[in-house]
Amino acid sequence: MDNYPDNWSWSAYDDYHDPKLECGHNSSDGCNCWCEHYLHGRQHIVGECHPSNCALYLCKHCGVELSDEQADKACDNDEEQACMKCLAEEEE
Repeated sequence: MDNYPDNWSWSAYDDYHDPKLECGHNSSDGCNCWCEHYLHGRQHIVGECHPSNCALYLCKHCGVELSDEQADKACDNDEEQACMKCLAEEEE
């Protein structure tokens, strides 16, 4: 016997309990599409980073915006960097 209501739709059930995310994956997929370094609740997809939404563009010590070269290095390595001033202070 069928215990489900008439016109039951498994796809509607899946859409409700496991919705598609903006990146195209389902919420249960555990994708790596989202940047882990988001700022101020501004979650974004990897590759859509910029200084207003991503900590990779800011110094990890003082919060000042990094130079383009340093920001590129931070994004390439996926780790926060220190600005030139903080690097100089660390070396002293």
